[in-house]
Amino acid sequence: MSSISSTCKVGMVGAGVAALLFSTPVFAAESTDTLPSAAETAIMTRQIAAIKNPQERAAVQSQSLAWKMTTFLCQKAAHAPLKRLGAGSRFFLQDDKPDSQVLVSASLVKGRGQFRRPDGMNWTAFSWSCHLDPATGRVKKFEARPTAAASVAVTGADAMPERSTREIPACLASNLDIKLDDRNGAFDGTSQSGTVLVVRNTGPDACAMPPVPHVQFEDKAGQKLSVISRPVVQARQTSPDNGKAQQHVEAVILPPGAEREETLHWVSGEVYDDSHNCVRPARLVLTIGQSEKKVAFKGQMCAPAKASQVFDQSPLQAHTDAQ
Repeated sequence: MSSISSTCKVGMVGAGVAALLFSTPVFAAESTDTLPSAAETAIMTRQIAAIKNPQERAAVQSQSLAWKMTTFLCQKAAHAPLKRLGAGSRFFLQDDKPDSQVLVSASLVKGRGQFRRPDGMNWTAFSWSCHLDPATGRVKKFEARPTAAASVAVTGADAMPERSTREIPACLASNLDIKLDDRNGAFDGTSQSGTVLVVRNTGPDACAMPPVPHVQFEDKAGQKLSVISRPVVQARQTSPDNGKAQQHVEAVILPPGAEREETLHWVSGEVYDDSHNCVRPARLVLTIGQSEKKVAFKGQMCAPAKASQVFDQSPLQAHTDAQ
């Protein structure tokens, strides 16, 4: 099996496929009687022919039909949907498991992948479907939904029936409740303040969330404020980005009815040489996939002159008393 992966850095297109030669093995499947249409074949043939290096061109030509259709027909269309899910500068339309890319028919290719978030630290797994028009070879619709391959091991009141490794679907905004708890002022100090963001799974099944979910703040008019999260995480494993170490932690699993929480800390006093650079957000906004959950917020956040306000954000975890 060749070692070319179907991967993309946002902005990379067609003839640049020669830069897609990596060491991750590709797993793809297709039925022996499933073939791309004439239009789809013509598009792939033209782009492969544009690869100048004959060895790279031969290596690409040897890949499966599922890989070729993913790379030359579907990859560009993945940019916008993945960006809406929170993807940063890099994504992969495959993983390291069998049947990572599957050619269902000339009008449908399906698979699994992962994208890096803008913070450059966390990766999110997702499943995808690329719907094609065989007559033109163009993508009609590209769909993606976050998932988390998780090894579930929960004890106590939130215990699952058994430990298992399986695909846990991403949490949906419709199945989550959120609230803020200031723990009766436990986080307040000299020019400091904070709160606890509590997330509860109200759905019937377990679901997965990023360990440091995307939190923003907005004003009374619904405009997002330039308040920046500073995640408090630890480097735990190497990312798939060319073997370079990145900060990464496991997805957080919420069994039905379970709650997880994270603490948010910020500077609340005007301690920066009378800069008066403070904001009073009206709402906290938690992004879940392509949807948002909002909760009323009371508090002041301050920063030095001409700088954005910053808050420290811990990973989601089980309930702990405020310190």
